[in-house]
Amino acid sequence: MSGLWRRVSGGATGKWSFWKFNWLANHKIIRALEKARPYAKGELLDMGCGAKPFAPIFDGQVTRYWGTDLSQSQYLGGARLDAFAKAEQQPFRAGSFDTVMGLSMLTYLPEPVRMIEEAHRVLRPGGVLILEFTQMVPLHDEPWDFFRFTRYGAKHLLEQAGFTPVEYIPIGGIWSRVGLSTIAGLNRINRGPTRVITEIPVRLLYMVVQLACEGLDRLFGDSREVLSHLVVARRNP
Repeated sequence: MSGLWRRVSGGATGKWSFWKFNWLANHKIIRALEKARPYAKGELLDMGCGAKPFAPIFDGQVTRYWGTDLSQSQYLGGARLDAFAKAEQQPFRAGSFDTVMGLSMLTYLPEPVRMIEEAHRVLRPGGVLILEFTQMVPLHDEPWDFFRFTRYGAKHLLEQAGFTPVEYIPIGGIWSRVGLSTIAGLNRINRGPTRVITEIPVRLLYMVVQLACEGLDRLFGDSREVLSHLVVARRNP
């Protein structure tokens, strides 16, 4: 596991980086993707891939890992993308891929079903869609933070676009929700001219909050009260 963490996060939000504000969220999504990994096959397209931080999870599982994102994305880092594209307008022929993945994406799209329909178009019949549906995280990236989804909303959108859900994998639990809301509050404290004073105490609080919430999730988790749902679905013929 430790080797995978280093490869996935490049040390920036790695296994032991509890003092980073996004450690808990990254930890949860990596665990969920490990469960979804066996469904992936053939050529995989990651829509909105950013710097491709999760590509190492699929090493040895897929034959090629493709990635597209907006050219102005702040998350690209030094990654080499296969194309710059909107999620709803991919520059590939119909039936080009065996697996399509989209993480932390639908909440920012004014018409999320269009992205799912585009995934249906570029997938081969029987292909696999691995898609994250955010249920509860604090408001962020305004004014582009549009939607939240329950698993029932996810099911409705997928079936509307021609998919059959196969598995719902919860990302986080109710205590992760508490943790992220607390961290959002700490982030508001740790800014501006007082940051020189607050930086170290807030980093320590990040660590305490995230470790405590991770432990409480393991003991008292509830699959209905989650941060997100990672849904695996198959493309209907």
